Amino acid sequence: MTDRNGNPLFIIAGVSVTKTLPFGTKEDVIKEMKWLVENGPKTGLMLGGSSSIVPGTSHENIKTLIQGLHYYQEHGRED
Repeated sequence: MTDRNGNPLFIIAGVSVTKTLPFGTKEDVIKEMKWLVENGPKTGLMLGGSSSIVPGTSHENIKTLIQGLHYYQEHGRED
């Protein structure tokens, strides 16, 4: 993943705060986060949460997101 000049991209990504996080299951959150890591650039991927998490989002999904962020912060990609 590079720009027009061949420079590596820096991508900020997170689990969907309009679909997966409020309406998905814990497993959906894990699956989406894993997909982002596996399909994102090898360097220059920043996973994060949004300030736009909607009211009514389950505590379990928010907790799963935070655990996933900690996991990838500690372990990184497994290539």
